[in-house]
Amino acid sequence: MGLLKHFALLSALCFSVAVAAQSEDDYDYERSSLHMMMIKHLNQKYEDVIVDVYKQSRFPERFNNHDLGVNVVSFAESEGDQTKNILSFCEQVNLGQKMVAKWFDRNRETGCFDMELIKQRGFYNASQKEINIARQSLRGKALLEDAGEQLIKNTYLVINDIRYTSRAGAFSLLQAFAGAYVGSTKALNHLYDIGGFRVEITSYLFRLKWDDDIAYSFYDNYYTENAQDLEKINAFKRDGAQWQMEFVGKTFCKSQETALSGVKDPNKLLVKVCTRAIDQNIANLQHTHPDFRIKAPLVSTDPLRAHVGLKEDITPESKFEVLERQIDDNGHVSYLRVGVISPKKNLIWDNRYMPDENDRNAGLGYTEFEVVSGKDFYPGMLLREKE
Repeated sequence: MGLLKHFALLSALCFSVAVAAQSEDDYDYERSSLHMMMIKHLNQKYEDVIVDVYKQSRFPERFNNHDLGVNVVSFAESEGDQTKNILSFCEQVNLGQKMVAKWFDRNRETGCFDMELIKQRGFYNASQKEINIARQSLRGKALLEDAGEQLIKNTYLVINDIRYTSRAGAFSLLQAFAGAYVGSTKALNHLYDIGGFRVEITSYLFRLKWDDDIAYSFYDNYYTENAQDLEKINAFKRDGAQWQMEFVGKTFCKSQETALSGVKDPNKLLVKVCTRAIDQNIANLQHTHPDFRIKAPLVSTDPLRAHVGLKEDITPESKFEVLERQIDDNGHVSYLRVGVISPKKNLIWDNRYMPDENDRNAGLGYTEFEVVSGKDFYPGMLLREKE
């Protein structure tokens, strides 16, 4: 199916769009799609403790979960920088192809694709204003679906290399944690003796290569909804190397030392520290790589509020552009900056994993902002951190 024919197919679809009350779900769009993994170090005893903790950590909010089903990878040589190892892994398993197959809901048995996820994320990534306009226009409906395709280029992989350290050494720490898991009083006492620990995480960011030429090639040579179209089905199986992941950058985070004295639930503590360190690395990667940055919607304008906070590493010095999202007749998205806002010092939401229950900012549910420049903001406009 050629690209023009594909657009015609989308234009022919009929469906209804529900209009809901204003909430974050109405405006929470422009999400990048993310698959997350960790590196398991071979021949290191008690490494399964780290894997178990990682699997319990929370997936970062405000990303589409593009999970491929496998979340742990091991390398023969796993010391030092892992960039080459990860790129080699991506090539060997055709991970880029798997990302594309996920987007188009490829049926493993028939080899066919469909547009359901594209449509879903296309609508989810449309503002309420655009949905209202689309209800009046058949082509407008198709444009909202096409907007989902533009999100494909913002498909990412993050692989985390996680290590734990303590004064007693990583082996002794994880051995004690493993014993405490199964209720060993001796192991729990040993944890208390260790005193404290840190988690160190290096996070590697990769992006799916996707542009107009790749999209044209995909629709012309591989996309089919017909199980009898064996030429395209077999071509997709054969040409796995056509879709690649490219390295974007990496970042490192070392948590503050966490005391173990008196800990009653070591598993809960490990999950908390690990999740917060991963969130910090995600925030660091967003600071340094603009395309990876979260665009959060304004959910109210009197006062100015958005559901972001300390987890996104927001400080009183942070500045955010206020963007109006526009789609032209060809379905291309652009952003018009209409102003700049900054967080109010004492009204930054502590939305980190397992915040202190006594912190009143943990219960805010939003961060409140004040205007630096601009006016005429409305709910659904996007916030993007300034470089």
